Amino acid sequence: MQDKVRERIAGYLGIAQRAGKIAAGDAAAADALVRKKAFLLVLAEDAAAQVKAELTELAGDQLPVLYWPDKVELGRIVGKSRRGAIAVLDEGFARAIKRVLVEESEPSA
Repeated sequence: MQDKVRERIAGYLGIAQRAGKIAAGDAAAADALVRKKAFLLVLAEDAAAQVKAELTELAGDQLPVLYWPDKVELGRIVGKSRRGAIAVLDEGFARAIKRVLVEESEPSA
């Protein structure tokens, strides 16, 4: 993922945090997934394998999962200590983040 794309996604995650539309941390993200409140799951690549397996299983095939390079940066983005997972609880924010990813994957003209 390019730095520019990561910055845009980080911006959306930060705004979503300020709007109260994320569940930050493994347990909070798992709870949001179980309650079917999440629209997007962001997992740190350096999160524990068991945590990643549990959360991706809860997300199933229907919920998009985005991998972030590390827990420290993921926590910093939302103004917290390191976080292994973040669930985005707002469809609009999730859609905006997915749009950034689609734009990145489109070939440049």
